[in-house]
Amino acid sequence: MSLQDLDQLLGLRHDDPALAEQLAQPLPLEELITLAQSRGLTITENDVFQAQQREQTKASAADLQQQMAPESRRLRHFIPG
Repeated sequence: MSLQDLDQLLGLRHDDPALAEQLAQPLPLEELITLAQSRGLTITENDVFQAQQREQTKASAADLQQQMAPESRRLRHFIPG
């Protein structure tokens, strides 16, 4: 149920410029939860993780590789040899 609330909160940003501005920048999890509560919605940390996983499962292999490229570059320079 609360994953649906997260989807609803993200959908509301299309009609609410102030909300869109708040969500345009990364928010600490606690602030996101408070923001949802102020609109009568209930979300949890688990909902955010589920939403991230859902988005990753929709991404193509090329998109996932692109997302992981910065991390792999850091590891390549960290691992000797």
